[in-house]
Amino acid sequence: MQIKLYRSATIGIISSQAKILVDPWLTDGEYYGSWSHFPYFDLEKNIKEINSYDLIYISHIHPDHCSKKTLEKINKNIPIYIHKFHEKFLKFNLEKMGFKVIELEHGIRTKIKNNLHINIFAADNCDPHLCYKFSGCASLKNLNGSQQIDSLSVIDDNKHVILNTNDCPFELAKSTFEKILKNYDNIDVLLTGYGGAGPYPQCIENFSLKQKILEGEKKKEYFLNHAYNFISEIKPKYYMPFAGTYFLSGKLNYLHSLRGVPSIDFAYDKINSLISKNEKLLTKHIKINHDEIFDLATGKSSNLYNKFSENEFIKYSKSVLSKKKLDYENEIPCEFDEIYELSKKSLERYLQRKLLNNLVTDTNIILDVGNKMIEIDNIKNVLNVINSDCLKKRKKFVKYKLDTKLLKKILMGPKYAHWNNAEIGSHIQFFRNPNVFERKIYESMCYFHQ
Repeated sequence: MQIKLYRSATIGIISSQAKILVDPWLTDGEYYGSWSHFPYFDLEKNIKEINSYDLIYISHIHPDHCSKKTLEKINKNIPIYIHKFHEKFLKFNLEKMGFKVIELEHGIRTKIKNNLHINIFAADNCDPHLCYKFSGCASLKNLNGSQQIDSLSVIDDNKHVILNTNDCPFELAKSTFEKILKNYDNIDVLLTGYGGAGPYPQCIENFSLKQKILEGEKKKEYFLNHAYNFISEIKPKYYMPFAGTYFLSGKLNYLHSLRGVPSIDFAYDKINSLISKNEKLLTKHIKINHDEIFDLATGKSSNLYNKFSENEFIKYSKSVLSKKKLDYENEIPCEFDEIYELSKKSLERYLQRKLLNNLVTDTNIILDVGNKMIEIDNIKNVLNVINSDCLKKRKKFVKYKLDTKLLKKILMGPKYAHWNNAEIGSHIQFFRNPNVFERKIYESMCYFHQ
């Protein structure tokens, strides 16, 4: 069995039985144009190789794991395996693109071909606060069935076992470990995330530059410790940090260094340091560059590892990434009246979700639409039109600031754009007064659309 690293969470698992492509995202410009790769992957040039895979496993619906821009170019005769989620939006989206989707029940080892098997587990205990995502991806009140957004998987060929946790934080996945370790004696390779996406801290306007850097360092430590927790719990023969490797593009490129995401080499150094302090751990790292292969039988890579070149990235960032256009930039500018009318139609859905979430707050929500602003009054449950001077009189509020062209698409409904993806893509700047995080506000705000 071999592992080929393409980009971010996209890997190929290659065996003599069959080939599995995992979480295909191989095109630049996901999250409305803000997420890109380095180095660049030429999908057109490599499409024959990508189409040679026998099946695809997709862990969840986020665009860096389920890239519509990538999947549209892939052969629709390749079946896609997913977890049997309570909500069917992933299944419906894939079928709409023309794929045959095979849903697997939680924790059921399923034969693919001969000795090759896949076992998909739901990432239970979903809590968006743990993964630095402001909004909820599922109903936390619904405890029946697997309704959360993430999944992890085990792929084995009766000889080697690969556990892929993609970007599941430790607390979301740990409840499944007992079953995994009970059914698999040894894990050969653990594939684990090493950084967190989302708008924090780079999009928090309350923070000074110094504060953003400090919060970013805390965030790095947080996620690297989670990667180590996976290793400590699973005790695999090898680990490989992957997933969540992305580079901000276009006019958001200036935020890239403030995301609190470590470089891959920093991640190796930190995790290896933690492993060395645990005498019970014999886990080794897998270091491979993009487009290279690691062979589990020989324990060797297809080429020598070269460290990430910061200088090369800076050059590429200035000459290519910073010049990219975001998806909505070339669209026709919209007027305030359009945004206000869409906001009036969106209020009812927001209030319904607010009631379901039992959101009781005197913190108002402000949509910054330039000279005028739209205020959601969370006490009176009405919309107000205010100007910037009014903010000085407001004691408690959260202000959302984003390109009005993207705001219009979000208010039109998830078919066009979604608050959650805009947050993860760093398209929204937040100002909180006071600087207190109220999770239910952001979760409810995800439903402020038609």
